[in-house]
Amino acid sequence: MKYIAVLLILGGVFHQEASAEEKPHDRIYTIVVDRFLNADDSNDVNVTDDENEPLPFGGDFRGIEENLEYIQDMGFDTLMLSPVFEKAEDDYMGYAVENYGEIESSFGGAESFQSLVDAAHEMGMKVVVDMPVTATEQYETLDNPALNELQGEYYSEVADVEFIDLSVPENQDAYREMARAFVDEFGVDGLSMNVVQDGVDAESFMPEGVTTYGILGSESVTAEGFDHVASEAARQDVAEAFSTTDKAIPAYPEDGQILLADHWFTERFTKHAADENMFPGTRIQQLTAYLYGYPGPISFQYGTEVALNGETIPQVHRQMDLWTDQEVVDYIKQINTVFTDHQQLLDGAVTELKSGEDGHYVVRYDTTDVDFILNINDTSKTENFRVPLEAEDEGKMLSGLLIGDALRAEEGQDSYNIVLDREETELYAVIEETGLNNGYVYAGLIIFGGFGIFIWAVAKRRKPKEEM
Repeated sequence: MKYIAVLLILGGVFHQEASAEEKPHDRIYTIVVDRFLNADDSNDVNVTDDENEPLPFGGDFRGIEENLEYIQDMGFDTLMLSPVFEKAEDDYMGYAVENYGEIESSFGGAESFQSLVDAAHEMGMKVVVDMPVTATEQYETLDNPALNELQGEYYSEVADVEFIDLSVPENQDAYREMARAFVDEFGVDGLSMNVVQDGVDAESFMPEGVTTYGILGSESVTAEGFDHVASEAARQDVAEAFSTTDKAIPAYPEDGQILLADHWFTERFTKHAADENMFPGTRIQQLTAYLYGYPGPISFQYGTEVALNGETIPQVHRQMDLWTDQEVVDYIKQINTVFTDHQQLLDGAVTELKSGEDGHYVVRYDTTDVDFILNINDTSKTENFRVPLEAEDEGKMLSGLLIGDALRAEEGQDSYNIVLDREETELYAVIEETGLNNGYVYAGLIIFGGFGIFIWAVAKRRKPKEEM
């Protein structure tokens, strides 16, 4: 069989070498540090193995560093970490901050954190850290924080804290100075914030020259001044769209907002699929294809790829399991390989060819090099759609990069007829017509010709014996 494989490879398929340039838009993998992997039990404090207890599991920076390749292989180029500052011993997430000037020792301390940042940078990855708004002694406090249900659970059961009022100028100056010192010391690439105060302006309290991400956990919260914002309404739309089949798929935003299906203060995406009695693996695959096709920043929570489930604190933050659901992880790696090899599509103009209102979404990416068509069939039946030929499509065909479909426009037709099975996604490259794949033809002739010669030789060797 290995000889057949070699022949098929020699036949050749359409492929473009991966660019050495970094991806044009952030592909973020969010991690609750304590819940990823405990690689060093010497720094464990108040650790439990009871998943129903909101106590630390012992995860640390070393556990993340040792698995950077795993994260990168799935296509993520940015780590977004939960708070890393010195915290209360029984707080597992890191928002019960006791000292912004120190890195949490149970996570590994400053040296281990710097090692993680340096290792990520060596691999071409960025590191973003979530900045709490926990009030320590020097800050005036906020009277009425805007918390969603999970934030309310966490802050009442795990981290009984007060919040910084970011509308107070003195607070803004002190916060910016603290954040600036942290960024300068460790060289992190960005700061995120789970916003709990309506109407804040990140430019008034975040340091300059650092990419900022605002996570709005409630529909009642607004914010400005962040480089990228994730809204709760958009998150819910995405999660609901891919919870089952035949749901409306949101059109890709044009404002550069972050697309995501869950984060660490929401229910898990898998919960939506489970509620619909759908197989989580397929749901995650379809969600991933949609997110990777978005020409803007996306966020993917640790454990989504292995279908971690939960809707309450601390169940939403289960221990990561790196050795389950390998089929889904492999699919995500395949998606990443294709989009990385053809990442120029994310810089092209995007045209919606078919609204995703019925669960079938088709878009075209027009680039200066090769054009692409993304076909997401998230319905319960096989779907076909006729893709109009543009002027530059004359003499071209569609080459499938995920499933492998090869489509040509029928003679006299002004469109490609694309057909896709239920719950599948295909990305087509619009390429010059190749005719028959001579490599495959030659390979087939060699394989079957060789097999025929083998049968003839065996028969010839047996014939004298039969005559005797």
